[in-house]
Amino acid sequence: MSNKLVWLFDLDNTLHNADIGIFQIINNHMTEYLSSHLSLSWDKASKLRKKYWDKYGATIAGLRIHHPHISIDDFLRFSHPEDLVNQSLVVDINLHKTLSKINGTRVVFSNGPSFYARNILRQLSIDGLFSYVFGCDDFDYFYKPNIYAYQFVCKNIDSLPEQCVMVDDSLANLFMAKNLGMQTILFGANEQKHQFVDYVVSDWANLFEVSKNFVQ
Repeated sequence: MSNKLVWLFDLDNTLHNADIGIFQIINNHMTEYLSSHLSLSWDKASKLRKKYWDKYGATIAGLRIHHPHISIDDFLRFSHPEDLVNQSLVVDINLHKTLSKINGTRVVFSNGPSFYARNILRQLSIDGLFSYVFGCDDFDYFYKPNIYAYQFVCKNIDSLPEQCVMVDDSLANLFMAKNLGMQTILFGANEQKHQFVDYVVSDWANLFEVSKNFVQ
């Protein structure tokens, strides 16, 4: 097992800003898929998508429980149209610089599907900076903060949680990471109010400065 420091990066709203338009694209396509495959009106399909998100933390969780006949892979591929996603991507000017100078192994750990994550990395021209890319389809459609997803990633990169630094915009995801022994960085915030968050960074320039505190 390697002693190398490992950086686990979330994708949406961490490596890129999904709130600008991409989440709306994904949500609309999820609603369209549910409307078509479950014979629901757009309004009812939208409410069902939101209901599953609120109750289970992911729409796919609700589909697996209540609609097992639906192909999750088909649903995810329809919901993440590359052409529309690519048009809505916005690159942070400090993203590549910061990633390239961070010491350690860089890993993408996303709740989105792996094909979507890999496409985003290619479009941002940072795919060559990551040693591993994991999406929910890699860990049997589980997702953060489910402990199985973290255990799967650590096992497949041959690292202990104590060797990892988790960078994420979700407090729930960081809470689980800290409980497992990881160091944690909350991305996209300005104030630190949680004991399970080691650092808070507002952007990629800020993250570069914080990364100097981690010794390889």
